[in-house]
Amino acid sequence: MHVIIDFFRLIRIKNLVIILLTQLFAYYFLTPTIHLGNLLETEFLFLISCTVLVAAAGYIINDYMDVMLDLVNKPEKVIVGKTIPRRWAMLLHFACSISAFIMAWSINKKVALMVLLCSLSLWIYSQLLKKTYLTGNILVALLTSFTLWIIYVYNHNVNGAGIWVYSIFAFATTLLREIIKDTEDLRGDQKFKCRTLPIVVGIRKTKKVLIWIQSILIILTFVYCSFFAALSYSSSNVNMMFLMYMAGFVILPMFLMLWLINTADVKNDFSKLSILSKVIMLSGIMSMVFWRF
Repeated sequence: MHVIIDFFRLIRIKNLVIILLTQLFAYYFLTPTIHLGNLLETEFLFLISCTVLVAAAGYIINDYMDVMLDLVNKPEKVIVGKTIPRRWAMLLHFACSISAFIMAWSINKKVALMVLLCSLSLWIYSQLLKKTYLTGNILVALLTSFTLWIIYVYNHNVNGAGIWVYSIFAFATTLLREIIKDTEDLRGDQKFKCRTLPIVVGIRKTKKVLIWIQSILIILTFVYCSFFAALSYSSSNVNMMFLMYMAGFVILPMFLMLWLINTADVKNDFSKLSILSKVIMLSGIMSMVFWRF
């Protein structure tokens, strides 16, 4: 039983659920021509399955490569080499990646190519880019956007404007969170001579970068709210509900995060920021509900 629990921790089951919900929400609420039954079509089930498998493979190879770092940064969370042997971790990684590609190929070649590129990018990230100056952070943010763009490649009837809006939101919130996590792991990364943003420029300048990213995201969110009525298929009553939702569950937490970034000082502060950034991302993704009604 303990091994099963650790396996779910290894593949970040909570993050996989968020990916799954993001794709379900994007496909249904951003596509006016489909109904609930389309979510149970074999090809779409293959699509969300291969995306989740690629992400799981990425988490496994990431932990496999980072055992020594994680023993310093978060020793209580290390699984590979303890509960799950390194050999089994690598086998699980390849099993997930190959299964994802086979499913994607059965859909069409474009989807298969995207899945292959994503799998290769995750391997390169874990091997070479994870602890580099911003490059790894940007790559992870782009791969988060991939979970939305693959929906559009699968079905062009999905609202392209909606995909752009939420992929930009996913990119920015992920980039923010990745830099926060690097700041949180500063001590261990320094020990292994990594070249992350907080190590290269220091915590004070990193906080300024975070404030700039968060400020730009807030501005873009206001712009999005201003144009929501023109972009979506919703009625005027729903538009008002959307604005109230965004104000309470997305914009207000964003301003809170801006203040917390400015006052953050110790590791625990950045851990709280990491959690808050994930909450904001999830709240923002859930606003897709308002597009259809």
